[in-house]
Amino acid sequence: MTVDKISDVKVNLQDAIKDLEYQIQSLSQQDPLFGFVSSKYIRCGRENCRCKQSPKSQHGPYFYLRLEPEYRFTKYLGKRIPDAVEERIIIGSTIKELERKRKKLN
Repeated sequence: MTVDKISDVKVNLQDAIKDLEYQIQSLSQQDPLFGFVSSKYIRCGRENCRCKQSPKSQHGPYFYLRLEPEYRFTKYLGKRIPDAVEERIIIGSTIKELERKRKKLN
């Protein structure tokens, strides 16, 4: 490779890194959530409830939000995932993916 080609590659990498940093910065301003949503089916405490007779008749699904770091924090979301929470998780996942790409380029 010639010096000019190496210089061009270096400039292209620097531009790609700057572009990724700009995307990360703009997404970070949209209040991202870093975590995931899990669901559970449960049995209630009533004696004659259908959930006692059959595991297929358990109540739910009930949704929970697990947040980083280490997913120790859990928050009950209810029977439906709120649209705002889903959007914020998608933004958080996108930021993490962009950071992985930036790390590979460095």
